[in-house]
Amino acid sequence: MIFIPGILISAVTFPGVAVHELAHQICCRICRIPVYEVKYFQLKNPCGYVLHEATPNPWKNLLTGLGPFFVNTILGMIITFPAYFCLWGGGKNMYGYGRGNEGMMAVLIVLYWLGLSILMHAFPSTGDAKSLVQSVMKNKEVNIFAKIVTAPFIGLIYLGAIGSAFWLDLLYGIGMSMLLPMLAEKLMYL
Repeated sequence: MIFIPGILISAVTFPGVAVHELAHQICCRICRIPVYEVKYFQLKNPCGYVLHEATPNPWKNLLTGLGPFFVNTILGMIITFPAYFCLWGGGKNMYGYGRGNEGMMAVLIVLYWLGLSILMHAFPSTGDAKSLVQSVMKNKEVNIFAKIVTAPFIGLIYLGAIGSAFWLDLLYGIGMSMLLPMLAEKLMYL
């Protein structure tokens, strides 16, 4: 197994880090949680963060913690769709590229890198899980139903963090980048 330091991966996929933090910030705004400071990207640990006011509402905490999963996944799939479709999917039959069209190939590759970078940072971080543990699981004022709903998400976040050591984030990104084009191709040839 190849080990590459996380900071190096984050540097190469920095757009994904920035979108991840933007998703946290957007969820804070939706939930009307005051945000004190945002760092979209930096070359140290953590690579990005959003400092916001603590809220006693477990549902707001859950949305804010899981926001990047939904935002990064949807945005990454939309961005990679034309690139994947044209480079590897049915689009190669519709759009000729090759000799004399290297510029289009370069644009598609950059587009795919951008979308894949965003998809790779869809998983909430262990910091997000720790925040959910503190604000929901250890909070005596939170009802049992909210704790039962939140607990599996915390477990999945930690499993995702462990899986990142085995390139789960990259596999997730590649898989999600293929899903939308494959569905579109199936629909085109019905």
